[in-house]
Amino acid sequence: MADYLLGETVICSVLVTNSAGMLTDPADSMKITIKDERNGVEVDGVGMVKDATGTYHYDYTIAGVKGRYDIIYTATDGTRISKEVSSFTVG
Repeated sequence: MADYLLGETVICSVLVTNSAGMLTDPADSMKITIKDERNGVEVDGVGMVKDATGTYHYDYTIAGVKGRYDIIYTATDGTRISKEVSSFTVG
């Protein structure tokens, strides 16, 4: 888990792969949600920037509170929704 300070920018990045492990794009969307440890939503279902096939990022400048933050990446492909969660701390 990475540590940051208030005002710093966290580059949130994710790779999307298919069942064979190949990079792929979700058919519908790639979105991000960021919540602080008090379950306050800092970013709510915002579209991510596509860098290349299956590679996405979102730059988040920390303006919230100190503590743990969870990042929820959501790929939507038709009716199939895949989620991945990671976290960082702000000290």
